[in-house]
Amino acid sequence: MLKRLFSNWEESVSRFQLRGITSKQLLIIKNKRERKNQLIQAINQLRKERNQLSKNGKEHAEKIKEWKKEIVLLEKELNDLEKELNDLIIRLPNLPALDIPLKENKIVDETKYNWEIKHNFTYEKIARELKIINEKASIKLSGSRFAVYQGLGTQLVQSLINLMLNEQKKNDYQLFSVPYLVRSQNLYHTGQFPKLQEDSFKIENSDFYLIPTAEVPLVNLYKNEILNESDLPLKLCAYSPCFRAEAGAAGQENKGLIRLHQFHKVELVRITHPENSYQHLQEIIEDARSILHLLKIPYRVIELCAEELGFSAAKTYDIEVWLPISKRWLEISSCSNCESFQTERAKIRVKKQNGQKYYPHSLNGSGLAIDRLIVAILEYYYNRDKNVLEIPPELKRFFFNYDE
Repeated sequence: MLKRLFSNWEESVSRFQLRGITSKQLLIIKNKRERKNQLIQAINQLRKERNQLSKNGKEHAEKIKEWKKEIVLLEKELNDLEKELNDLIIRLPNLPALDIPLKENKIVDETKYNWEIKHNFTYEKIARELKIINEKASIKLSGSRFAVYQGLGTQLVQSLINLMLNEQKKNDYQLFSVPYLVRSQNLYHTGQFPKLQEDSFKIENSDFYLIPTAEVPLVNLYKNEILNESDLPLKLCAYSPCFRAEAGAAGQENKGLIRLHQFHKVELVRITHPENSYQHLQEIIEDARSILHLLKIPYRVIELCAEELGFSAAKTYDIEVWLPISKRWLEISSCSNCESFQTERAKIRVKKQNGQKYYPHSLNGSGLAIDRLIVAILEYYYNRDKNVLEIPPELKRFFFNYDE
């Protein structure tokens, strides 16, 4: 991060300002970095001179003693300064891509399908009619913003997981099952910490946190490793439950399936060569929305402006589905290129054939958010006359005890 910041100071300041970081904040970092370099030079010079005097026996003993004390004081200042500098640096978000929209999000694609909706019920009403969620049990077990699926609801969750994993396996992703508890360092590497620490669930008296997304363990599979260039691109995929406290969230979306403390998601991650990472970003978008094509769910793709980027992202595209009865757009996937932001933090490097090393780019995308997709499926596939959900065959073949 510091290398990129100081290689082109004026441009970096301008781009950081798009993320809400002021020039004053960056100047503090710059001044501390300069002081750090001065201290290192001073300590090295004193050590050199001390060593030279030591060769002359005891005649310079008092001077050597003074320099030792001076070195100890300077080393303490350096140690304190490095902690201060690190604390400031880890709070800097990623630099936005150069071609990103500055102030307003930009719709870049929209796909529509012809639908004859056979009801006027919102998804909440349909969920109650079909008894796919046991609301009473949800409150009894865990309180608000949790869901106990039952019957058809359980079938929908499990079949969507299997449909998504099956499709991404076809797209050459390696499938993983990952731990749902990780140590805090892993959340720092992917950029959830320190900014989103209050939104995380911590296991008391431990360094374990519940994962907010499978992106965290997938990226950290390769932390502190040196990959061969021939290994790239790495295409990784995992289903996991996701856990988010979302301490600042409030409002109507806290009810139902849209904003849960525990939800289901299939995650896509790629680790790629920097030169073609933005082509991979477009491919991740295609991989995510392929599920919507299968289910014929109308959607649009939005490129986010700098102000709305996540902490780790250089560029992000959101995929939103249209809810025909609720009359609103609902985000169902977020696909981002983090460039080398995460790999620098996680110390993931790639070695060229000539032995040179570089940081690859990491990308991630929801492929998709399952609970929110169920919301859309309910509004599109419900038949009020028969009080049934007309499950499309592409999904129904993953149902338990389904016989084609």
